[in-house]
Amino acid sequence: MWHAVGQLIDSMFVGPIWPASVLLLLIIAYLGIALVASFEFQGADFDPNADGWESLGAATVRWLNLDKIPIVIWLGIFAGIQWGIAYLGWYAFDSSRFEPTWLPSVGLAIRNATLAGLLTRWVTGAIAPYIGAQAGYDHETLLGGTAIVSSGEATPQFGQARYDTGGAPLLLNVRTDGPHLTKGTRVKLLFFEPAKRTYVVTPCADPDEPTEPTPEP
Repeated sequence: MWHAVGQLIDSMFVGPIWPASVLLLLIIAYLGIALVASFEFQGADFDPNADGWESLGAATVRWLNLDKIPIVIWLGIFAGIQWGIAYLGWYAFDSSRFEPTWLPSVGLAIRNATLAGLLTRWVTGAIAPYIGAQAGYDHETLLGGTAIVSSGEATPQFGQARYDTGGAPLLLNVRTDGPHLTKGTRVKLLFFEPAKRTYVVTPCADPDEPTEPTPEP
């Protein structure tokens, strides 16, 4: 048994597979620690507007759908896809043509990451509208309810807020109606912008304002 486990480990850390294996293990470790500690994933306070939408980096963020779903979920999908491409690619095609030395491994790892990025963009584009969706909760139900800003800040250009459902919270993309709000601010959901799939919010005048409406059955 231990011999088979050793062979499996060796197969995961050879040539271009080891970078993908390291990333995948880091994501799994992070998720495990977060679950044990009962952390809530909130997109790691990732702010794609930090340098302005006109920059190349921000355009890449939008193209990869990183502005639509939490970065932890994006990285988890990317890591799984990259590892699958690296593992299958190496043992099905690449090992017969390349030696597992440094230079070929770097080139193949870059190829694998590029393919994984393209596939992750396609997958996340398909699932982005459903991330965080739960039965009985939709934009019509949520409007008028309150949420808590969970990103570093919420602005008229960017923000995320956590909507308490009594179970797993919904993570919503939000934009404020003018002010810049800090993390932890309670906001009211004013209306929904279908084209951007975001909610326009305003700070609650009363921090003890009633919480979210109950969804219809």
